[in-house]
Amino acid sequence: MKHRIRTAVWSLAVGVVAVLAFSAGALAGPLTGVKITVDPGHGGSDPGAIGPTGLREADVNLRVGTVLRNCLVEYGGATVQMTRTSDVYVSLADRVNMANSWGAHRFISVHHNSSSDPTVNGTETYAYTYGSSLSFDLRNKVHAQLLAWGGLPDRGARTANFYVLRYTNMPAILTEASFISNPYEEARLRDAGYTWREGYYIYKGIADHFGVPYQ
Repeated sequence: MKHRIRTAVWSLAVGVVAVLAFSAGALAGPLTGVKITVDPGHGGSDPGAIGPTGLREADVNLRVGTVLRNCLVEYGGATVQMTRTSDVYVSLADRVNMANSWGAHRFISVHHNSSSDPTVNGTETYAYTYGSSLSFDLRNKVHAQLLAWGGLPDRGARTANFYVLRYTNMPAILTEASFISNPYEEARLRDAGYTWREGYYIYKGIADHFGVPYQ
């Protein structure tokens, strides 16, 4: 049975910003009552990294983030806020303020890495350097699932002072599932099935973090 999806709009002090929150109607799931902000990195005038044949990181991030939202809502029953749902620019401060103002329980920022060396590939997942034990657990659980998804070299569950990790009030992570600068990987990231699985495995890591079953 399909879940109904509801939307709501919030206005923030930093300016009027449309924030979509999606919830799973009347049907409960193992993540019912959990509020998760999904943050597809970059967008609009900020395309992020560019692959060898022109694939934009911002577009891949949005595709994976949308899959993650759908899995969290339809399989988990969570309520999900998206920092963007189209190719628009959203500042780092606005992304953080959306999650903090909404009272999100977790913050997931979706990215893909880049290197000047086109042979480099692998998976990294970040939490704030001085983050909580919950942040580290969320990072570790999602990282393990991303390694299972891609089978790529393990470049580590890491820490960093990224803005969206430092200034969010809730446990937060940033995923760098693979390197869009790698020609073989860029080709795989063009495949909707491949990126669907990426979003699904991030969802599985979140479910592991909360200790609930997943489909």
